[in-house]
Amino acid sequence: MIPLHLKLSGFLSYADPVEVDFTSFDLACISGSNGAGKSSLLDAMTWSLFGQARKRDDSVINLQSKAAEVAFSFAYEGNRSEERRVGKECRSRW
Repeated sequence: MIPLHLKLSGFLSYADPVEVDFTSFDLACISGSNGAGKSSLLDAMTWSLFGQARKRDDSVINLQSKAAEVAFSFAYEGNRSEERRVGKECRSRW
């Protein structure tokens, strides 16, 4: 699988919308301080494809957001695919 494009908002460390265009580079190094969202990028890809990242529940939703949304496009065996997943807040008011 070759990642092409990733859009996410309200997902783990990313409250605001973020887009990553993987076609604009050949090699990348993801670096940053603890909690900056490095692993969240990989979790977003996994969550869009399989519906789970670190956990299956709404814990992937950023605490400042009401929903998480991820769109991930990739190439596989010459075909282009896109997976999109939205998770809505289901936290109890009690």
